[in-house]
Amino acid sequence: MNIDWQQFYTAIMPIIPVSLASDLTVLGTFIVASCAVAARFWPRPAEGSRWMGLYNIVNRLAMNSRHAANADDTQPPKR
Repeated sequence: MNIDWQQFYTAIMPIIPVSLASDLTVLGTFIVASCAVAARFWPRPAEGSRWMGLYNIVNRLAMNSRHAANADDTQPPKR
Protein backbone atom coordinates (compact mmCIF):
# COMPACT_ATOMS: atom_id res chain seq x y z
CA MET A 1 0.00 0.00 0.00
CA ASN A 2 1.53 3.27 -1.14
CA ILE A 3 0.29 6.25 0.88
CA ASP A 4 0.66 9.81 -0.33
CA TRP A 5 1.29 11.49 3.03
CA GLN A 6 0.78 15.01 1.72
CA GLN A 7 -2.67 14.15 0.39
CA PHE A 8 -3.54 12.35 3.65
CA TYR A 9 -2.35 15.34 5.69
CA THR A 10 -4.37 17.76 3.53
CA ALA A 11 -7.51 15.63 3.93
CA ILE A 12 -7.19 15.21 7.71
CA MET A 13 -6.26 18.81 8.61
CA PRO A 14 -9.79 20.29 8.37
CA ILE A 15 -11.03 17.66 10.84
CA ILE A 16 -8.44 18.29 13.58
CA PRO A 17 -8.62 21.53 15.61
CA VAL A 18 -5.59 23.79 15.05
CA SER A 19 -4.46 23.78 18.68
CA LEU A 20 -4.58 19.98 18.81
CA ALA A 21 -2.71 19.64 15.51
CA SER A 22 0.07 21.93 16.72
CA ASP A 23 0.31 20.07 20.04
CA LEU A 24 0.51 16.70 18.26
CA THR A 25 3.18 18.05 15.91
CA VAL A 26 5.31 19.32 18.80
CA LEU A 27 4.84 16.08 20.75
CA GLY A 28 5.71 13.93 17.73
CA THR A 29 8.80 16.00 17.00
CA PHE A 30 9.92 15.74 20.62
CA ILE A 31 9.47 11.95 20.65
CA VAL A 32 11.42 11.43 17.42
CA ALA A 33 14.23 13.77 18.50
CA SER A 34 14.48 12.20 21.97
CA CYS A 35 14.63 8.71 20.50
CA ALA A 36 17.28 9.84 18.00
CA VAL A 37 19.48 11.12 20.83
CA ALA A 38 18.93 7.94 22.86
CA ALA A 39 19.67 5.74 19.82
CA ARG A 40 22.90 7.61 19.18
CA PHE A 41 24.38 6.68 22.55
CA TRP A 42 22.68 3.32 23.30
CA PRO A 43 24.67 0.27 22.12
CA ARG A 44 22.79 -2.78 20.94
CA PRO A 45 21.89 -5.09 23.87
CA ALA A 46 22.95 -8.74 23.79
CA GLU A 47 20.67 -11.15 21.95
CA GLY A 48 17.97 -12.44 24.28
CA SER A 49 18.20 -9.39 26.54
CA ARG A 50 14.93 -8.07 27.93
CA TRP A 51 15.99 -4.58 26.73
CA MET A 52 15.97 -5.64 23.06
CA GLY A 53 12.26 -4.83 22.58
CA LEU A 54 12.63 -1.31 23.95
CA TYR A 55 15.84 -0.85 21.95
CA ASN A 56 14.02 -1.79 18.72
CA ILE A 57 11.11 0.57 19.49
CA VAL A 58 13.47 3.48 20.20
CA ASN A 59 15.38 2.83 16.97
CA ARG A 60 12.16 2.64 14.94
CA LEU A 61 10.86 5.90 16.40
CA ALA A 62 14.27 7.52 15.83
CA MET A 63 14.12 6.38 12.19
CA ASN A 64 17.55 4.88 12.75
CA SER A 65 17.60 2.06 10.24
CA ARG A 66 19.32 2.90 6.97
CA HIS A 67 21.27 6.13 6.81
CA ALA A 68 22.46 6.60 10.38
CA ALA A 69 26.12 6.23 11.29
CA ASN A 70 25.27 3.28 13.53
CA ALA A 71 22.61 1.77 11.25
CA ASP A 72 24.44 -1.55 11.15
CA ASP A 73 24.02 -1.68 14.92
CA THR A 74 20.23 -1.90 14.53
CA GLN A 75 20.42 -5.05 12.41
CA PRO A 76 20.61 -8.45 14.09
CA PRO A 77 24.09 -9.98 13.96
CA LYS A 78 24.79 -12.25 11.00
CA ARG A 79 25.37 -15.90 11.80
